Amino acid sequence: IYVSVNNTFAGFLALSDTVRKESENMIDELLKLGICPVLLTGDHENAANTIASLLHIEDVKANCMPENKLAYIEQYQKNGMPVCMIGDGVNDAPALKKADVGIAMGGVGSDAAIEAADVVLMQDNIETIKDAIIISHKTNKVLKQNVTFTLVIKIGVLLLTMFGWSNM
Repeated sequence: IYVSVNNTFAGFLALSDTVRKESENMIDELLKLGICPVLLTGDHENAANTIASLLHIEDVKANCMPENKLAYIEQYQKNGMPVCMIGDGVNDAPALKKADVGIAMGGVGSDAAIEAADVVLMQDNIETIKDAIIISHKTNKVLKQNVTFTLVIKIGVLLLTMFGWSNM
């Protein structure tokens, strides 16, 4: 922002996004879980790369309009990758809807983003995303164990029935 006094240039103010202190840790935890974060942003490429480097994100797509975000999500999905989109703005709403799982930041998010998302975080604590992913992985593991156990029991009873030692 350029500043003038009596129509004479007096200086400028440089504005930039700040990174939440918990964001770096959350991204590192996601990387440990085998999740590949991608930064899709409407910001200028220099700003996007600066933020991405602070957060250890290697895949950066800058200068994105809403339709660009949709195209990138479709590309990942066509390659067989599940996509979880996290956003808070009106321009994120279409991408939140298109993603396999859309997560909106409810405390600071726009109404459009909140409406389009599958999950809305009521607090602005981004670390809850990591916790939700860990819980979902554990839940998925328990479900697979339960299905396996049930199939083993059913097959066992079927075999016993074939020999006349039980009935279904």
